[in-house]
Amino acid sequence: MISVLIRNKNEANSLVNALLSIKKQKFNLPYEIVIIDDASTDNSREIANEFGCKVVKLDKKFSYGYALNFGLKYCQYEIVLLLSSHNILLSSDFFENFMDYFKDSSIVGVRCTPVFNTNQILQSIKNDLIISKNNYVHEKDWQNLIVANCSAIRKSVAIQIPFNETIRSNEEKLWALDVMEKGYSLRSNVPCYFLYNRKNKYTVDIRDHISKYQVDGISPLKPSRFISVFFKSIPWILKIAWDRWFQRIHFYWELAKISRRFEKGKYN
Repeated sequence: MISVLIRNKNEANSLVNALLSIKKQKFNLPYEIVIIDDASTDNSREIANEFGCKVVKLDKKFSYGYALNFGLKYCQYEIVLLLSSHNILLSSDFFENFMDYFKDSSIVGVRCTPVFNTNQILQSIKNDLIISKNNYVHEKDWQNLIVANCSAIRKSVAIQIPFNETIRSNEEKLWALDVMEKGYSLRSNVPCYFLYNRKNKYTVDIRDHISKYQVDGISPLKPSRFISVFFKSIPWILKIAWDRWFQRIHFYWELAKISRRFEKGKYN
């Protein structure tokens, strides 16, 4: 039995695809879809209702951690799939596959694998990771901790150890560190694949780096390194600009010659 928890604000177009991929699951046990809506002004709430979702309006100012803690109260099942409205589940046995990992009572979080990350896909093919306090290496494993866009967790543990409500992002990774401190373990990069379809990845990456620095204090890029990267990139930028400009102009030049070199009905 699974609860699918989705945080939503004005994501009607993406939400349809996410819900369709859920509805195609071949899963014999009961499941529910809980939408925590942050005052949407589009028709995403209507779409959620059409799919039979439980739609709950967020009761105060949004933060990522608070929306998760708030939403968990409305989930009736122990295993909760945290899912982004931008994600599409890529197999009809997705639910069935990741549920197997929770047969181990020490596992409290399972991270699924995005198809755009080659390293994580290769890891999932070889052998998924079991991460605990005893083997966690921050520089290597931070990126493998659970993510709220497609990871499953145990509700009872998340109620006992809630998500941080003040950090601007990476609340789920901070939660992973907290639960590992309590002796729990995580499974990561399991062979349950999804497509992440969000467009403004630049702003998301910056936000995530800020919150990571707030967690570990490790600067993602020193000013001296930025200056070095900036000057070294100038020749590279000029080469790319020239190559792309030349290719584009060459393409249009070839198009312009077609009507002069060829005639309708003659195929030689």
